[in-house]
Amino acid sequence: MQRKTSPDEFDNRNEFMEHCISDGGDEESCSLQWEERAAKQVVKKTHISEGDGFEFVLSDASPDRMGDVIEADGWDLVNFKRNPVALFNHNPNFPIGKWINLRTEGGELRSVLRLAPEGTSPRIDEIRRLVDADILRAVSVGFLPKQSEPLTKSGGGLRFRKQELVECSLVSIPANPNALAIAKSLHISRDTVALVFAGKGNEDPNLQRRGFNGGQADPKPKRRNETMSPLTKRIEDTQQRIVSLRDQLTAHLESVDDENVTEADLATTQDFNKRISDQTASLKSLEEAEGRLAKSSSESDPPARSTITAPAVARSGSRPFNLKAKTVDPIEFLVRAGTVQALSKSSDFRGLSLDQIREKIYGTDEATKVICDITLKAATAPAMTGVAGWAAELVQQINADLMPSLLPSSVFPALSAMGLKLSFGRNGKINVPTRAATPSIAGSFVGEGAPIPVRQAAFTTTSMVPKKMAVITTWTREMDEHSVPAIEGLLRNAIQEDTQIAIDTILLDANPATNIRPAGLRNGVVGITPTAGGGFNALVGDLKALSGAILTATNGNVRSMVFIMNPQQALSIGFVQPAVPGGLFPFAADINNNRLMGYPVIKSGTVPLGTVLCMDAADYVSISGDNPRFEISDQATLHMEDSSPQHIGSTGTPGGVAVPAMSMFQTDSLALRLILPMNWTMRRAGVVSFVAGVTW
Repeated sequence: MQRKTSPDEFDNRNEFMEHCISDGGDEESCSLQWEERAAKQVVKKTHISEGDGFEFVLSDASPDRMGDVIEADGWDLVNFKRNPVALFNHNPNFPIGKWINLRTEGGELRSVLRLAPEGTSPRIDEIRRLVDADILRAVSVGFLPKQSEPLTKSGGGLRFRKQELVECSLVSIPANPNALAIAKSLHISRDTVALVFAGKGNEDPNLQRRGFNGGQADPKPKRRNETMSPLTKRIEDTQQRIVSLRDQLTAHLESVDDENVTEADLATTQDFNKRISDQTASLKSLEEAEGRLAKSSSESDPPARSTITAPAVARSGSRPFNLKAKTVDPIEFLVRAGTVQALSKSSDFRGLSLDQIREKIYGTDEATKVICDITLKAATAPAMTGVAGWAAELVQQINADLMPSLLPSSVFPALSAMGLKLSFGRNGKINVPTRAATPSIAGSFVGEGAPIPVRQAAFTTTSMVPKKMAVITTWTREMDEHSVPAIEGLLRNAIQEDTQIAIDTILLDANPATNIRPAGLRNGVVGITPTAGGGFNALVGDLKALSGAILTATNGNVRSMVFIMNPQQALSIGFVQPAVPGGLFPFAADINNNRLMGYPVIKSGTVPLGTVLCMDAADYVSISGDNPRFEISDQATLHMEDSSPQHIGSTGTPGGVAVPAMSMFQTDSLALRLILPMNWTMRRAGVVSFVAGVTW
């Protein structure tokens, strides 16, 4: 018996290849053996870091799940530091940044992950948010052992004393409801959620990983030119899901500390086992169904009775992976009917009926007979995209990207940036102190030896408590799972955009403050009479009146004057010119730079046309929450009312029940709620002026 050459006996590839080929092996198989041997030498260890930010512990000296210990002082980092690229899931085609400040410290291999800059790609931005949220915290290192020894004389784990770092990847974790919920709340796309939480099952099927890239090789890719039946596609999809679930289970078991197994760990393991079992049973059922259909199809295909070959039914020979014969795609029956119709015009089939031609080409296949009877033995018309029942259903449909609403810019954030901007944080009330204009504590001339007057100042305090903007919208679970683009992200953006308009509407009105809303800027302010006549003189007259009112109220001490107007009003200012021959446009350059007489201009479509406001923004105080708070629930019960919602149930005789009411749990729906704490006020009176109905 000829001895088989083993790659483990050699340290040099060329030497092994020479012996392997001389022993009767072909070059391809020998090369594959050497690559598999090299891949086995790369050891991958996963470590889950604790803490915030981008500082990671890549490895430490504690025993891992396999009982191995990696000495921190034994790391050889020279080659890796020359190109410290950070990968995702050991995929060399998916670089996400680089490792900096790589060092051994306190018995640990540590480094800082510097992700690619924000804006590099949507996928990179989503991964940055997942790292910030402590969802992606697992790091896997691939290294080449250089010196190791058994931990104990009886065997077991190894102690790696010297090892060379080859690559380091940020890796995914098994899916769990809490992590998925956080990912969705961060506006993470479905593709990235699938990539992070579904393991290798959702990676590029064409990617072959070998050598030092880490991980196992992906399943053999499909050939793109193969036409697959729906049932065959379902079988292959099920096989991929099983592979993905097994990979996730392996990753989960590697992350579990055998000495501190929690109930959550056991529940996750049982869940993976159940899902694998269910998918395996489904695969077996699909394969049995395909076998029966293949057998039925082979029995109905008769021997060739003619020298004419119909391309639509040409057999492709043996299937890849030794799969059974494919079932016929439904569209192929229409092709067969067309082929029969075309061959009826040929001289080779002259005198034969349509049924005879069909049987001569396709035998007694019942499905082909039914389709031919329907399409060839009645008054027919060509297939058209708009004819229901005759090919309209075959027209491919897609939904284009949603066009955003044409919404005006908001006054509130621009004005808040110019005034005093505060945040409630954990505070339930904020007091804003302001000195009163009277009494005065000014000094006086005093004669020699005369007593000096003692005067007292006065201060006022404006107390501000949180008021809130809030809204809820709902959608079904089916819409959440199948909408493209994802409906949750669209609704979040729409809520924020529409809420900005609602805030501006209240900010610019003349209504007083109540228990639920702040006062509008025009509350208590008497509007200035607009200058008549239009044109340059009217414009100058209105601007003088507006600014003059502010200067008078502040005794000429205006700290941050600002004009607020509709964009159309600002455009009109640029077109106004003096009524003199060859007059220029004196305000055009200024207004194009969003300034007027050197003072800033806030332009927004929420300002009524013909209305212009002028104010000292330094006296404007705005308070808001740190961020809009979005929350999702599938358990809530809601009164489905958009203007005057009531409590679901109320006391009384008789008691009341709000209708219509809906349970999110019972209807398998989701509810998205926005809560935005905010308030605003003016510290002094008289620092806002406005004119309505301008004539320019």
